[in-house]
Amino acid sequence: MVRHACTLVLLSWLAVSCSARSSLFPSSPIESSSVDCPTVPEKCDVSKCVAPDCHCSGTQTNIAENEKPQIVYLTYDDAFTQYAEDKFYQSLFNGTFKNPDDCPIRATHFVSAQYTDYSLVNEYRNMGHEMASHSITHRTNITYWNMLDEAGFKDEMLGMRQMMGQFANIPTQEITGTRIPFLVAGGESQFTMMQNNGFTYDCTMPTRLYGYIDADRGLYPYTLDYKSKQDCEVGVCPKCSYPGMWVQPMIDLEDNWHANPNLPDYGMPCSMLDACIGFTQNTPEEIKDFLMRNFNRVYDGNRAPWGLYMHAAWFYGDYEKTHYVGYKMFIEEILNLPDVWIVPVRDGLDYMRNPMNKTDILAQGKDSVFGCNRYDKAVSPNWERPCGRSPSSCKFTGIQNEDIHNEERYMKICTEVNGDPQGCPDEYPWLGNPCGGADPCNI
Repeated sequence: MVRHACTLVLLSWLAVSCSARSSLFPSSPIESSSVDCPTVPEKCDVSKCVAPDCHCSGTQTNIAENEKPQIVYLTYDDAFTQYAEDKFYQSLFNGTFKNPDDCPIRATHFVSAQYTDYSLVNEYRNMGHEMASHSITHRTNITYWNMLDEAGFKDEMLGMRQMMGQFANIPTQEITGTRIPFLVAGGESQFTMMQNNGFTYDCTMPTRLYGYIDADRGLYPYTLDYKSKQDCEVGVCPKCSYPGMWVQPMIDLEDNWHANPNLPDYGMPCSMLDACIGFTQNTPEEIKDFLMRNFNRVYDGNRAPWGLYMHAAWFYGDYEKTHYVGYKMFIEEILNLPDVWIVPVRDGLDYMRNPMNKTDILAQGKDSVFGCNRYDKAVSPNWERPCGRSPSSCKFTGIQNEDIHNEERYMKICTEVNGDPQGCPDEYPWLGNPCGGADPCNI
């Protein structure tokens, strides 16, 4: 099972790498095909667009430069597997790496269905990590994502949220973020679905204009009440107004591949770590230096929330000794700084709703917006959601659907949901049937 899971993730990784490098080509301001918008967004008025429910794109916070905290996101796409947890997540998130408030660092996991271990989704959610929706199928046909309508996005993204609620026994109302596979922004179909189904933010859209070698002026998170200044690199970006809907831009990185004759002294732009190439020495030090170069642009610049977006497959095989070790060296180095917090995207957006200076954040300690008291069993015993006495390993054979043809799949699920016992579902949960016939279905 692990071998097949690794193959799937690696295929997804390669496909995302191609999409994430679309920033090699000219990008345009945020736009979409002609649609009739109920509310046509106007130029943002900073006097009307104020926290906590609105933030203009292209604007920062009102915190003095030397008092801004530096928010860093670590996110991981696709299946949450036992292999990735054993090999990588465990040593990253076991409490060795801590923020300035002495809380362990935490991440956002954009989860898709195949090969996901839902007992681990439950465990890491209870540790304060964020779970977000990355679709059920993660189909590799990019045309599919380009053509998906509102109902299709609902089946994919809301369905994945329902699967995590059912089989990981976590509150579905906590799953508020989305990332579309291959970073193909879904325009009005995606954002109308999000608005109608309780999603509050998206982290799909890269920015080269406010990233790459210009990351010192990185784009802060913003809401879609008004017109956006963000460049549109992949897919169809929203044209209409979606009041209160947040976008966390993916600030492009600069890799080590010097292939642009117009910028011979710089590498090429890449949105996800998987797509960053040009490493000639293949040492942990080279990886760490590449990450530090990109981080320092933002940290020494306007300190926009900044992320390392990737798939765990970037660590697999021989890369465990280079990519993974260099990645950990980088994390250790930035956490030596007094004002860097590594938190889920959810927490970064909560900060944007009520920005404060780093002095006040440190004074609040573990009770701050970045703090961990809300996840600490000793302080918040009602936070933890049980997974049951022992998770169930469910086997499905002869699966027949649009994506899986007479194959077998395994799922590890919680044996408790909302206080009730739960066994393996009758059918393999999939598009249009996210609970697999389980009754009741936790939606």
